[in-house]
Amino acid sequence: MIADWQFVRFGLFVSAVVVTYWLAFRWVFDRLRGNTPRSRLDHCFHSNWTGGVLLSLAGLGIVCMAYGLLLEPRRVKVMTYTVETPKLPPGQRLRLVHLADLHVREDGPREQTLPDIVRSLHPDVILHTGDFFGTRTDVNSIIAKLLRSWDVPQYASGGNLDDLGDFEGCMKQAGVIVLDDGVPKTCSVRGIRLSISGFPSGMEGVMRSGLDRLPRDTFNIVLYHHPQGFPETWDTPADLMLAGHTHGGQIRLPGYGALITLDRFGKRWESGLFDEHGVKLVVSRGLGCEPGIPEMRFCCSPEVVVIDLIGRTPSVTQH
Repeated sequence: MIADWQFVRFGLFVSAVVVTYWLAFRWVFDRLRGNTPRSRLDHCFHSNWTGGVLLSLAGLGIVCMAYGLLLEPRRVKVMTYTVETPKLPPGQRLRLVHLADLHVREDGPREQTLPDIVRSLHPDVILHTGDFFGTRTDVNSIIAKLLRSWDVPQYASGGNLDDLGDFEGCMKQAGVIVLDDGVPKTCSVRGIRLSISGFPSGMEGVMRSGLDRLPRDTFNIVLYHHPQGFPETWDTPADLMLAGHTHGGQIRLPGYGALITLDRFGKRWESGLFDEHGVKLVVSRGLGCEPGIPEMRFCCSPEVVVIDLIGRTPSVTQH
């Protein structure tokens, strides 16, 4: 039901845009033809005030579309979150970089600037949550070259659109460890152990059985493409789940946010940091755009996510 309402909202928004442009065109057309108003409603519609509003809205829409098509998809931002945990030694810090939804179509400006952006963040581990491919055209070599830009451990789970290319072969060529069976891999950085698990897209049904077996003495990270898998981590030893898929809505309205997320829970976890049932969730807006349509973002810049894990002293329960 929530997913259905997403499409209703999006349909209403598109309908409003179409009606606005149709009315603006009709106002200009009637003025050029010199049509005489025949009723009070016609007089209202043909007034200079109505025309000014319609033409202003149409002009603003053109400016927004030009910005969303030409500028914002290339403006990669860095979003940083801090997560404190008693599972790291007090004062110790580990930096995770989370990359989601690259949707690579070509070796374009975004792909060419991304390596330097990530290197400047000095990550200890890079974590991917799928959807590397943005076209059925062969971009395997471009993706592999991009992923080889960073000399740190990298782990990935698959997304629902990674069947557009050779996901397994591409990850192997780049040296990225694919997590697709829920079996945790241990990563040690400066003597600090992390446990990282991952599941391929569409595997919510088996997540809990795998996560229940996670060790309780390590910081446990779960990679899953869809935020809708978050409830499967609750009441398990998982500490942090990373997801993408929503693109943050890709087109957002100021003060409202995403019109559509394509997630079963709608806007509930559209993007950002969440903390529920003792588990944290970070949903990235991603870097690329939905395949098959022109790349467009509005009020939703592509992002690289940084998560700083900081050790703290365990709290003492008083009796």
